[in-house]
Amino acid sequence: MPSAHLVRRIRHRPEDLFDLVSDVENYPKFINLISALRVTKQLSETEFEAEAIVAYKMLRETFRSKIVADSVAGKISVEKAEKGGAVKSLLNTWTFHPLEDGSTLVDVIVDVRLKAMPLEFLLRDKFGKAAVHIMNLFEVRAGQNYPLVGNETYDSVAEMTSFGLRSDQLV
Repeated sequence: MPSAHLVRRIRHRPEDLFDLVSDVENYPKFINLISALRVTKQLSETEFEAEAIVAYKMLRETFRSKIVADSVAGKISVEKAEKGGAVKSLLNTWTFHPLEDGSTLVDVIVDVRLKAMPLEFLLRDKFGKAAVHIMNLFEVRAGQNYPLVGNETYDSVAEMTSFGLRSDQLV
């Protein structure tokens, strides 16, 4: 199963990053692999289902997921919807840890398994690079929409440890 665990300090407020990641319908504007994305069902104030069309070269697949966006906990959880499309299993979490300087330690975990084995093998080979690329796209988009906070040279390692994270997970 392709998986990644990424941790990055981003110089934007946790609330701003939470808003950016939970606004899934805007993903096609800055993530080139997503050609379309729409919310298909609002389950509650914090839960909804969405459908994404992902295109890569000659491949085009539809993925359906259930999203729980808990702003109080600073966490967004994504899992395969009941009719998940091309996804066999999916677990994706985004946790936004506020740092003392006002910036955010973003902790992303993603595990995915696809129904089509050829796609699974293709994804497995490029998954780590793709996860970092997507993290970069979110950071660039945050820079376009939100003010910078915190000190550029701030050392977040001590706080990182308090969240149960390791410095070797930083990307």
